[in-house]
Amino acid sequence: MKGLDTNVIIRFLVRDDESQWQQADQYINQALENHQPCLINNIVLCEVVWVLRSRYKISRDQIIAILENLLNTNIFVFENPDQITWAINQMKSGNADFSDYLIVRQNQQSGCDETASFDVKLGQLPQVKLLD
Repeated sequence: MKGLDTNVIIRFLVRDDESQWQQADQYINQALENHQPCLINNIVLCEVVWVLRSRYKISRDQIIAILENLLNTNIFVFENPDQITWAINQMKSGNADFSDYLIVRQNQQSGCDETASFDVKLGQLPQVKLLD
């Protein structure tokens, strides 16, 4: 298995630097040909979402579609695909950030009965204790 950094995924997705896109595409496809899937860990995935939103101004709906497409390929493997799917589904109906939803789900699956937060958007979830 091969691990990928955020900048490799970004170049692969947005193709804004042709030389780097070619290198990323070649690396990912060569790994796939060698039956070595590429890991996108949770930290990298959160950074990808942040970069797409802040740097490239990609809409929330487009980010959701990108995340779902990444999850549904045979190219990549993920640290916690069920947690990611849950976070994506929360994004569809809520207003909090992907990373915040992922935090709540990871905490829940680690045995936490709630996650404390000052984030009003996140506080809409029953698993979140909103602090004043």
